[in-house]
Amino acid sequence: MAPVHALRSSLATARRTTRRRLVIAAFLSYPTFLAIYASLVAPGRLPPAIWAPIAVVLLVLTFIGLAGVYGYARGRAEPSTELDEREAQLRDRAIGLSYAILVGAVTAIVGGLAVYASFIGPISIDMGSLGSAIIAIGLYLPALPSAALAWIEPDPPAEMVEAGR
Repeated sequence: MAPVHALRSSLATARRTTRRRLVIAAFLSYPTFLAIYASLVAPGRLPPAIWAPIAVVLLVLTFIGLAGVYGYARGRAEPSTELDEREAQLRDRAIGLSYAILVGAVTAIVGGLAVYASFIGPISIDMGSLGSAIIAIGLYLPALPSAALAWIEPDPPAEMVEAGR
């Protein structure tokens, strides 16, 4: 149990650059996985023997990033959590930022689909594409407030880092 406690306390005092790397790993690895699969693997340009380790690395990066983001936030991004005034302001700012990101993403996706349907033609969505979208929604929608909190919170004071909080 000591390694888990050490990892948790190191996440609690993680520097902003480390937290941002975790957010980037969490939010870019799965879309990269999907893009590589759709552009190289499905058409047969990349052999499965080469794709398999790449896929494993990208999926592991996704889950490490998400675990790090959730480990850092420790439930502080939830609206029902009782926090001090500074943490509550950061939480509210993170929730607002996450909703702005969500609205921007939904607007871009719906706008892109509308432009595509207007100029190119009807859109047919197969279950593979829909399944990938459902997985992405399930991974990222709950993690947005925690990721926003990990992204915007300033570095902890040096005394807290040295003391291990």
